[in-house]
Amino acid sequence: MKTKNNVQKAVLRSAAVVVSFVLISFTVSAQTFWKRLLENTGFSDIAIAMAAPTEMEDIEGIPAETEANYYFVEEVEPAMEVEAWMTDDSRFNTTQFVYSEASETSLELEDWMMNETLFQPVVEEEAALELEAWMVSESTWNI
Repeated sequence: MKTKNNVQKAVLRSAAVVVSFVLISFTVSAQTFWKRLLENTGFSDIAIAMAAPTEMEDIEGIPAETEANYYFVEEVEPAMEVEAWMTDDSRFNTTQFVYSEASETSLELEDWMMNETLFQPVVEEEAALELEAWMVSESTWNI
């Protein structure tokens, strides 16, 4: 009977390990699945499909056979220019800050600090440890 219980425990443990490995692998592979799914389908694709005219015709000289990618213009921001205030050293000079050393007043000894009656050491005594019956019982620690 004891061997049967041990075998059942071992089988359950190994099954739990196998199931956890399977779940971890599904989780890892599902991360990329959801990422690909959300990247490849979106509301913009659906909106373009619904807004597209049923009959393609030439619009302002653009042939109907051209793909939609040619309608988009890539925008470019103008180059940043250095302005006069950016190179003005008087704006970024460290001498504008005034540093002063911090000084503290010296500590003074007061009368109450020297009064020994105000500071009595507290001695805490712990009870001696005692050996209890369960600590030495072989039935408790039978390995």
